[in-house]
Amino acid sequence: MHRLIASILMAASLLPAIQSARAGYPTNPVLVDDSIYVSRQGIYKFDQNQSEPLWSSLQGIETFEPVIHEALLLVGSTQGLYALELETGSIAWHIEKQHTLFTPSISTWAFAGSLHGTLYAIDPERGDIIWRSQFPGWIYSPVINEATTMLWTGGQDHSVYAVSAADGSLEHDIEATQELVFSPVDLGNNQIAVNLFDGNTLVIAALGAAVSAVLEGDSQPINLQHYANRIYRSHRDGTLSVFDRNKLEFRSRKSLVTRDLSMHPSQPGYLLLSDRDRKLILLDLGRVNIICHLQPEGQWVLPLQINAREILFFRKLMKPPGLALVKNQAQCK
Repeated sequence: MHRLIASILMAASLLPAIQSARAGYPTNPVLVDDSIYVSRQGIYKFDQNQSEPLWSSLQGIETFEPVIHEALLLVGSTQGLYALELETGSIAWHIEKQHTLFTPSISTWAFAGSLHGTLYAIDPERGDIIWRSQFPGWIYSPVINEATTMLWTGGQDHSVYAVSAADGSLEHDIEATQELVFSPVDLGNNQIAVNLFDGNTLVIAALGAAVSAVLEGDSQPINLQHYANRIYRSHRDGTLSVFDRNKLEFRSRKSLVTRDLSMHPSQPGYLLLSDRDRKLILLDLGRVNIICHLQPEGQWVLPLQINAREILFFRKLMKPPGLALVKNQAQCK
């Protein structure tokens, strides 16, 4: 169980900043204007121009990646789901403290998966639970398809589920060969991508609720991102695969590091990647080549691309405030 939570925390921290037009999805860190919200055994708010946090909250609690809803920041944890006030970090509401809940995806309501297999619909303003739906094994927070008002999710059970956003009823159950690697991803064009532990990615047509393609692979995917007419998938073996987003066909695969290639929040048109040895790679997707290849000294976590020339990351401190922001001075050309 502890190993499962650790793997979920790692996956959560590596989620890229993928957003649909109307729904809000978790990412870590979250950049809003000059403010940065980061989850690392608690939640911190930074000004991107200051090394020390403006506030910290939920210290010592295992927290997942956050998501913002109006004046609140929602974050899942091993002690339930919290809503914090953006300006102060004060707890606005807290539910299900006896369970591990993942950070929700937000549309009209907040939709959160959990380690005990319950999918929740929650009023994001007050924390009231609207409905619950039970599944076998853990269930991840869903991707929201606005055209069909369905939620797409999965987890431990070898299935991908389409659930009604209105009442949590099961609409479709698509069999998969493996467990899911964290939450599904919205590809746009009413297509949902689902990474599996066996190395493959299912692409599901949301309107028809059927698998339209299988993007094959032989190494476990870590993250998936899309930009323009390409889909990018990182792998445990350190490779980056590229697929045509329209034809859903393989285009290329390149080895960038020796293992554990992970994606981090980046600006449109870029991929910010790292490996277990803490090397940073910034790809310009317009030119499809490495424009910045860095290896910062010391231990660091949770990098974030601010613009084409700046990357921020965080260092864990042994004493309060517990986390410090570092602005990378490397000039990427």
